[in-house]
Amino acid sequence: MDAFTMVIMACVSGEPTCTATRISEMGFTSVEACEARIDDITRSMTKQLATHAEFKGREVTYDVSCLDRTQLWRKLGVAQADT
Repeated sequence: MDAFTMVIMACVSGEPTCTATRISEMGFTSVEACEARIDDITRSMTKQLATHAEFKGREVTYDVSCLDRTQLWRKLGVAQADT
């Protein structure tokens, strides 16, 4: 079974930096399972960001990727890798 790598970036409007999370999982059997895990993580990140009074009323945007090993290599420009 191939591992999927999730990359989730949360950006709060007006903030100079974003928060990113990267998780690799061997247990995913499909992109759908990976996307369900992303939903769990973004929900958790949203709850955490909501605890900051200074973020009240600001928009949060998420940039999400869910890639298997081959897609990740392609995205990073790796032609061939030993595993």
